[in-house]
Amino acid sequence: MKQAEFWKKKPVKELLKKTNIFAKRSLKLIKQRKLKTILDLGCGRSRDPVFFANNGLVVTALDVSKNRLETLKRQNIKNIKIVQQDIRNLKFPENSFDVIYAHLSTHYFDDKTTTKIFDKLYKILKKDGLFLVKCKSTDDVMYGKGKKIEDNFYILEGHARHFFDKDYMKDKLRKFKILKIRKSTSMYKRKSHFIEAAAAK
Repeated sequence: MKQAEFWKKKPVKELLKKTNIFAKRSLKLIKQRKLKTILDLGCGRSRDPVFFANNGLVVTALDVSKNRLETLKRQNIKNIKIVQQDIRNLKFPENSFDVIYAHLSTHYFDDKTTTKIFDKLYKILKKDGLFLVKCKSTDDVMYGKGKKIEDNFYILEGHARHFFDKDYMKDKLRKFKILKIRKSTSMYKRKSHFIEAAAAK
């Protein structure tokens, strides 16, 4: 099953009740740089777009799933623009956003596609803008489960996962100025391991 179809077929649920810690850390960096416009890439049913909007940012919330965007749309937040697009084929012009925020939305693709996505994100980010990204780590308990497609990329029950390590994240961010790369853990159904990065254009 293609990943776009996987997410489109996920049952519709309400927005998550809590804002995740990555969004809170990201907001601090955004405020320090006095940035204003943000693309929330693959927002799903997270509360992050609402959190950013309530903190004064102008938000473009993007997801491939119409059902998940309808859940967000019902919040009726004035400064959130809702866009249904596949992140593999983004339609924004160059230099569109001060911030691109990708919370668990860029680790579903093979290496060639992942490179293409990161390169496109560089183009649509404004000069001196921030790219804030979090992906599953090779330290995660799910690493190695399912059918191996290529290095660190597996499909389990129709769900693709591409696991990052620090070196792989550095490689994908080679066009950016890397500010920070760190490992993190949090509860996401179970204790999960991640790689987080902040980078500038």
